[in-house]
Amino acid sequence: MIIKDRPTQLRVDLDALLNNYNKLNSLNIEKIGLAVVKADSYGLGAKVIARHLYENGVRHFATATLEEALELKDIIKDSMILVLGVINPLNVKYAVENNISLTCPSKEWLEDALLQIQGFDKKLKIHVKIDTGMGRIGASELEELEEINNLLASEKIDFEGIFSHYSNADGENDNYDNYQTENFERSIKVFTHKPKYIHIENSAGTVKYSDREDQYNLSRIGITLYGCYPSENIEKLDKIKLESVASLVSKVTHVKKFSKGQRLGYGISYEAEQDEYIATIPVGYADGILRRAQGFKIKVGSENCEIVGRVCMDQLMVRCSENIKVGDDVLIFGENNGQKISVDDFATYQDTISYEIFCCINKRVPRVYYKNKMEL
Repeated sequence: MIIKDRPTQLRVDLDALLNNYNKLNSLNIEKIGLAVVKADSYGLGAKVIARHLYENGVRHFATATLEEALELKDIIKDSMILVLGVINPLNVKYAVENNISLTCPSKEWLEDALLQIQGFDKKLKIHVKIDTGMGRIGASELEELEEINNLLASEKIDFEGIFSHYSNADGENDNYDNYQTENFERSIKVFTHKPKYIHIENSAGTVKYSDREDQYNLSRIGITLYGCYPSENIEKLDKIKLESVASLVSKVTHVKKFSKGQRLGYGISYEAEQDEYIATIPVGYADGILRRAQGFKIKVGSENCEIVGRVCMDQLMVRCSENIKVGDDVLIFGENNGQKISVDDFATYQDTISYEIFCCINKRVPRVYYKNKMEL
């Protein structure tokens, strides 16, 4: 039996995940927290995460695609699963058969969808998407909304929800949020019947508008579920203390002494300024650590060590002291052995966001799950 010889792993704290959900869900007890588990739970493993949330009472989920929803249906059988993206109308029957809710982005889509379910006894659950200013998907013209409203009268349709999406809720002011909210409220009035769910808040909106009284009864919890604030503006509101969920860790596999002037790495982009030590870590851009991470300081043993030279496909190098040895722990982001590196700091250094950092971690990096501080 081959011994696992690559110590790099993405550790996921399921207790922290559930704590974050409960904290967010309690910000406004009038609203139901919908757990967004799209893109494999932002790369952290949707099947394990959805199961853990479901076993702890969560009954509302969202994915990006129908395929993602179907993969989770056996795990969260009696829950609402809303597909946030646009699916091919030819596949609507699979949603009906599996009791999955779909996004209606336009009148044309709804007309095509209705044609596909004429012979079905079950109804198609629909959440009508209103484009209030995001410009991505959804209807915005009142005339089209009125036509959608007429189609919803079909006995084949269960008009379950209506929703939109804030595009700047993580910004410094509320101006564009207010503009979108006004558009949303105006659009809602077009519909003859009020659906079961009305929602516009993403993670940023969930936190930012937790004290607001409105008619919305569902909030979509995404990146905050996984322990990250959508922006510094949301963190500064100081309404919630999120717990770190994901940690990318590894171990030193090689240490070598370098002489002053000696170069290393592709493009020989690093030159030792003095006699020093270089440690090699088995994680690279094929694992999701992009080349622009060069220069960032990670934890190696008890030291803050700078990534030197270009990040390779499978490995990277750091400058360290003579005290670093093969087998020493490495923390790239998250928490390990009492040490912390914010994934937001790691993302900011690379001019990106935590969402992208998580989603970039390749599948060859094992996901290891913890509950009650014990590995599952």
